[in-house]
Amino acid sequence: MPIANDFTFVHIPANPSKPVTKKTASKSGGLQNDALIAYAKHYFQAQSGNAARLNALEEFGPDERVGLAAKLRAQAGNSPQVMQMSDDDMINLLRTSYESTSCEITALTVPTKDNEYRAVSMYGADNARNDKLPFNKRATELLVATGHAPPSGGKDEDGNDLPSGVCGDVFVGRCHDDEVGDVWERVDFTIEDADCRSDWCRQARKPGGGGGRGAGGDGGAAAPSLSNLMAQQLAAAQGGHSGATAAGGLPLLQQGAAGVRGEADAGTYKWSQTDEEVELKFAVAKGTKSKYIKVNFGRQKVKVTVAGTTLVNGKTGGDIVVDESTYTLQDDPDGNGRELCVTLSKADASNWPCPIEVE
Repeated sequence: MPIANDFTFVHIPANPSKPVTKKTASKSGGLQNDALIAYAKHYFQAQSGNAARLNALEEFGPDERVGLAAKLRAQAGNSPQVMQMSDDDMINLLRTSYESTSCEITALTVPTKDNEYRAVSMYGADNARNDKLPFNKRATELLVATGHAPPSGGKDEDGNDLPSGVCGDVFVGRCHDDEVGDVWERVDFTIEDADCRSDWCRQARKPGGGGGRGAGGDGGAAAPSLSNLMAQQLAAAQGGHSGATAAGGLPLLQQGAAGVRGEADAGTYKWSQTDEEVELKFAVAKGTKSKYIKVNFGRQKVKVTVAGTTLVNGKTGGDIVVDESTYTLQDDPDGNGRELCVTLSKADASNWPCPIEVE
């Protein structure tokens, strides 16, 4: 039996012959060190094979490390910057790529007054569909039961049709998230809750219920990102006028403003560059806090997430120096919200044609 400081969540395998199982974890990490996300990332890292690759990397001897570093330099085009890096630096870059596993978070419900500020989220493997992970019928039914249309299948890189719906194994958990009361706590999500006919699913589809039809629409849209779903909820509560924060309190993403002198407009952000760095600026809501922000830097990749919503995730326009790249959060000098500024330190002075090649 879980103790008072524990909570339960569920694992829904894609394989229909395997049962839905209950998992138990500690609440002690809070939002900053959420045990469910940590568990999911560890699971998907092992599933992807990166955990085994990382273990194998640690077993390499001196000669193998030299050979691996040379291979990595060749893959990077033997650029002057790469050639200046030590073997250890090259292998550390590879190690970081193996360690930086993330998961895709889908908001089944957001916290509202009507659902007592209970949010339910689904955690799956990043790029599950592109990696051709199997269709997950039970997870898709749960998604639909909360008022969302399943994600479109699309086509893979070979032009083959991909299945519509959730792919791969998923985890589902619940939290109590009341920003006004400054409360964030994991609460139980049970095997019974994973039944698409359960009461909370029916509640989610009602106006104000927090699900895909909670904003009073006709439903039928694919599950939105966490921040966009919260925007729908707030619009319903305010008669169609969206504000800066939703009833449950997580910040809402605001669309980027038009570009200004010296900057280019990429739709949801503005960017500029010098010989030394590239700067991305995102307009976020007034209630945004640093604890909602996660930025993962790679040598040729960056991922920016706010409140579980991925703002950008893709290959950078050039190589970056990971240890010298950073981000800041400040009040927006040109508006009523806040501004997230991500600074990418260039590995060389080349001109980037674009900041991010979106995946």
